[in-house]
Amino acid sequence: MTTRDPDRMRANLRQADAGILVAVLAQLTGDPGVVDRYARRISFVPDPPEHIGVTDPRTLDELVEEVAAALEAPCRPDALAPDDPALFARVAPLALGTEVDEEYLELLAEQGGFHPSQPVLPRTAKLPHDFTVVIVGAGIAGMAAALECAAAGIDYEIIDRNDEVGGTWYTTVYPGIGVDTPSAYYSLSRDINGDWTSYYPQGAEYQRYLQAVADRNGLREHIRFSTEVEALWWDDEHARWEVHTVGADGGRGVRHANVVIPAAGYLNRPRWPDLAGRETFGGVSIHSAEWQPDLSLTGKRVAVIGAGCTAVQIVDACVDEVEHLTVFQRQPHWVAPRKRSTDDVPEHRRWLNAHLPFHANWVRLKSFWGTADNNHPVILRDPEWAAGHLSISPANDRLLQICLEYIDRTFGADSELAKKVTPDFAPYGKRIIRDPGGYYAALTRDHVDVEAAEPAAVNEHGIVTADGRQIDLDVIIYATGYHLDFLSTVDIRGRDGVRLTDVWGDSPAAYRGGLVPGFPNMFISSAPNYSPGHGAGHNFGVEVMVHYVMECLQLMALRGASTIEVKPEAFDAYVRQIDDAMAQTVWCHTPTAHTYYRSGGGRIVTAFPFRLLDVWQSHRVPDEEDLELR
Repeated sequence: MTTRDPDRMRANLRQADAGILVAVLAQLTGDPGVVDRYARRISFVPDPPEHIGVTDPRTLDELVEEVAAALEAPCRPDALAPDDPALFARVAPLALGTEVDEEYLELLAEQGGFHPSQPVLPRTAKLPHDFTVVIVGAGIAGMAAALECAAAGIDYEIIDRNDEVGGTWYTTVYPGIGVDTPSAYYSLSRDINGDWTSYYPQGAEYQRYLQAVADRNGLREHIRFSTEVEALWWDDEHARWEVHTVGADGGRGVRHANVVIPAAGYLNRPRWPDLAGRETFGGVSIHSAEWQPDLSLTGKRVAVIGAGCTAVQIVDACVDEVEHLTVFQRQPHWVAPRKRSTDDVPEHRRWLNAHLPFHANWVRLKSFWGTADNNHPVILRDPEWAAGHLSISPANDRLLQICLEYIDRTFGADSELAKKVTPDFAPYGKRIIRDPGGYYAALTRDHVDVEAAEPAAVNEHGIVTADGRQIDLDVIIYATGYHLDFLSTVDIRGRDGVRLTDVWGDSPAAYRGGLVPGFPNMFISSAPNYSPGHGAGHNFGVEVMVHYVMECLQLMALRGASTIEVKPEAFDAYVRQIDDAMAQTVWCHTPTAHTYYRSGGGRIVTAFPFRLLDVWQSHRVPDEEDLELR
């Protein structure tokens, strides 16, 4: 375990999170006593949450020398693969900076990447040798499913309409596009990246990570690129799916699979607003989802229509290039300030992630914990509090006050601009936005105007405002989001030819693992109510779902079954459970908030209302009473 550069190691250790260093030391030495020696000598500064230090320089010297000595010592056989729950329970509170309930420990060990998701059902039976899985989509969800199939020895193929992996991170390249989940956490627990350059990296950096995952894990040889899945039809006679595809050359084909995992996201088709005269504009009209990299905004008169995350990132990125910028917001969002002066990850952290065992794991886990269930009360409604406040609870109000203070600090309390950007609903009624660093500041610039309304019309020269003014433009950017597509663009037919779109209508719903009655052996990865609404990231829901799928496939092997599907009564009960819990959340009590979380039928269909822990625990093993195996 010897490092080749002990002086550099010591220099970087002196700048590290001391709580994490104690955890690393305990793992390297197997000595839980280090926690007792250091716990009272480490101070916790909660904001930003990773700032932990020591009150006495001598303590830091002692800790650094102990870690350095442990690295120079002979490697223990189990040092790089610790599996000691008692030790983990001792070090986790110190490393994470808070108390940790025992019920979270197994979840945290998994989310920290200390070990893969642990199997629950016995692995005493195998699926048939010719059993195959087809995964639709090569984004993060599809690759997570592929990695688990590979680990289980299950034959699989990924089909993707693009010519590269990455999904939305490959296809969407507008200026300023970035990750709004902390980068330290937003990776797969089977393939942690410790070399992020930014706490919230640009889309291109995240795309490079996904490409590296495919390369490191040999996924490309299992991917059929430039091929679109047009239809999935269930063949009841042969108990398998027909996968109908069309290639880039227009050639069509049919392949078969025992199981299909649609892993395409639900935000794919750009939504253009219904604006009179939109097609008549003589300049450049472009949707953020269809950005042309060669489009220059330098010296141009530009309008951005939208005020969501995409619009915020574009405005932040282009404000210094344009001659004049007009931002049209249909509805303002709550915007949280950036907590650091810069998003650049310090060099010492990147170096330690690469050279100090377990460091990247703990950094990832601390990032997860900081945005996990401690944040759950923010979305839960307190009826007594909500009766007299805009916010829905004391926890929600704390966030509200942070955002209001940011507005007042940037624009001046009660100023016209402050009034324009202040929402009339509680935080989280729409997805909270993190300021990349210069969005609010951009709105104060002399060459930037904010229109607190949608455009009334578009003409050859530009946009007509709601009060009849003409704004001449060179470029109109539509940051107006996407259609909410839960597989509605694929012709999916289950038993007796029943179409999934007919079953779902305008209120899609799913049971655990993305199961829907009448659609055997289909697990929908980006299923309704599978996205965390209060913390973590998309990758959390993906990994929880994929674990459940692997347990279901093992249940099929144990029972010698060729099909598995959820019973209608179990499906209905599960959806009622979701809706009952959802009724107590912010999304059901902010009727003025326009949000893609809500389907055309009014049901909240994207987020889940439960704690992360509840979702994780409920997906550890299938409830056989809820399922029909044949």
